Amino acid sequence: MKMRRFSGPFAAVVCLGLTLGGVARIAQGSALTPSVLAMFPKNVGEVGYANLKAAREADWFAQFEAQVLPTRFSHFERYLVSAGLDLDKQVDQIAWAAAAPQSPSPAGTDGSGGNGAPSGPPAHPQKFTGEEVVGIALGNFQPDVIDSFFKNQKLPTDTVRGYTLYAYGSGMSPGDLFFFFLDSSTMAFGHREPLEALISVRFGDEESFLANDTLNDLVSEVNGEGTMWAALDKNYSQETISKLMPDLAQFPGAQPLLGRIRGMTISVQTDPVVDAQIIPHCASTDDALTLAQLLQAGLLYKRYQVNQYNADMAKAIDATSVSADGEHLKIRAQFSTDLLLSLLRGNAFSFQM
Repeated sequence: MKMRRFSGPFAAVVCLGLTLGGVARIAQGSALTPSVLAMFPKNVGEVGYANLKAAREADWFAQFEAQVLPTRFSHFERYLVSAGLDLDKQVDQIAWAAAAPQSPSPAGTDGSGGNGAPSGPPAHPQKFTGEEVVGIALGNFQPDVIDSFFKNQKLPTDTVRGYTLYAYGSGMSPGDLFFFFLDSSTMAFGHREPLEALISVRFGDEESFLANDTLNDLVSEVNGEGTMWAALDKNYSQETISKLMPDLAQFPGAQPLLGRIRGMTISVQTDPVVDAQIIPHCASTDDALTLAQLLQAGLLYKRYQVNQYNADMAKAIDATSVSADGEHLKIRAQFSTDLLLSLLRGNAFSFQM
């Protein structure tokens, strides 16, 4: 297991919060309410939530953010600030959902305003083939200030069923990001297709996430359990594990076990130590036990490899445990602030995203 990826259970969920949410300030101990979950469309494969107020109080957080925030989203964050959206002060809570792009778009979300009359540019002629994300930020916003900025700067906007979408980029390229205000306390952001699906949910034309029984059950397990958390369906779970633990599949018999994983939760608590847990839901108790044994063997081998040249990573491995609990595989890492700062100085969380 490549060592810069081994600490992924912690890094993955924070990366999600940072890359999709920028800067957020949330009261510690809060959970995502059903009313916010109900805003998301049903067909998503991942849902997450972040309480970055607690995380930003930690000494290590600024360095961590600098390492994990991809350049594109860092630019998006600065773009919002330049438009008059002070994320650090105005955003209180943030949640996100992700899914593979779907086509065709639901009826009534083609920019027609719901009555067939075009009210903005046509749908993109090219499809965005990457992962599509949509997020909700709750706080205290000034939509009029943002609207004036875009009008004065002649920046691209579009109107969908009465909502003004503000574009980051040309507004016509596949993969462009948008944001808009549902009201003065609620902002939506992300790629166009899932944003339009979110609007369809609001108008009752599409089912909400609450109808996604499988993933909603996973959210119920982890909601409110950490400073940050995420719930992933079968496909997202298997893909995430393959990225975080790329060498695991090379163990004899591991591939079929990984292919039977049914879902996964990730949670991170940041006080008083960094306590990260990743819990794949396996198909059986035997699968969970076998995967636990494979991971334990991998940890021992990697501990032996890095001990001579990377003492901090060896300590990180020592602080990581793997066990089986029924059908659940439990991976837990507990890092002290000093250890985390040392890992950061060695760029241990530098992900290529």
